[in-house]
Amino acid sequence: MLDTQLFIFKTVMEKNSISSAAQELHMTQSAVSQQIQNLEAHFDVKLFDRLHRRIMATTAGKVLYPFAVELDQLYTKVNHTMQDLTGEVSGRLRVGASLTIGEYVLPALLVQFRQAYPKVNIAMDVYNSEQITAMVMAGQLDIGFIEGPDPLPGLLVSLPCSGDELVVIAPAGGEQSGDKAISLAELLRARWVLREPLSGTRRFFEQFLEMHGHSRATLDVVMELGSTQAVKEAVKAGLGISVISKLAVTDEVCRGDLQLLPVQEGPILRSFTMFYHKEKFTTLAVDRFLAFVAEKLSPPPSLHPARLQAEEDDEPSSKKAE
Repeated sequence: MLDTQLFIFKTVMEKNSISSAAQELHMTQSAVSQQIQNLEAHFDVKLFDRLHRRIMATTAGKVLYPFAVELDQLYTKVNHTMQDLTGEVSGRLRVGASLTIGEYVLPALLVQFRQAYPKVNIAMDVYNSEQITAMVMAGQLDIGFIEGPDPLPGLLVSLPCSGDELVVIAPAGGEQSGDKAISLAELLRARWVLREPLSGTRRFFEQFLEMHGHSRATLDVVMELGSTQAVKEAVKAGLGISVISKLAVTDEVCRGDLQLLPVQEGPILRSFTMFYHKEKFTTLAVDRFLAFVAEKLSPPPSLHPARLQAEEDDEPSSKKAE
């Protein structure tokens, strides 16, 4: 019973919310609260302060958390060892993804993986790239997926996996209507609606601008929004143009709600990154999922980092300096 309470406590700590933990654990909020109270009674300490419907870990809670993590990892090792003996793939799989991947790429893959391994219990968290990276570093996630362009911390092992194209979108029938490609210099004179600064999509686009000689400071950002859907709605309302994954606007373009603006400098291609913590014990379910994704989302040659680097190295020095 104590083991169960510690696992529930660990989930509440990582979610920083009773309701989110209850959803993750498929329990009622009252059941989660009761288990936390039982754990507090067992140790005769207060683990959380409850302030205005929010919880904050007490000193005792912060001290207990590493032990709960260690115990959970020990049970994971036991399960992995037993699964190796039987060949059965089961247990929990915690996946995290930045918004584009989490909303438009992974759901179908997770369904396919669950059909192949029905005894694996899968949970997915969707946040921006920086948050997903931090959660993998903290051991809260088994595997992360991001679109962010920045290098990962040294303790994280990264694997390229597929990718997408960023496109500039505008309201259908707006001032920029037409099939003629538009230069970045001209596009930068427009108003922009963008994701928050920590978004992988935004940072990649800003790097694309700088690669073509334009400062990110020249973007006239009239609104920053934390979700892809909110960005699309703002553009449809005429607040400005934006840059977004092509995967996210297929339906709106087909319906004529939004239009794509071809960029004179060429397509904005990026690869996705799958990564895990090299010091975190991996279960058989994690191993199988890594192999499954590597097969299903292998990067096309045009997006593979090694090829992109080789192409940059082959460029004339005069072009690199431009």
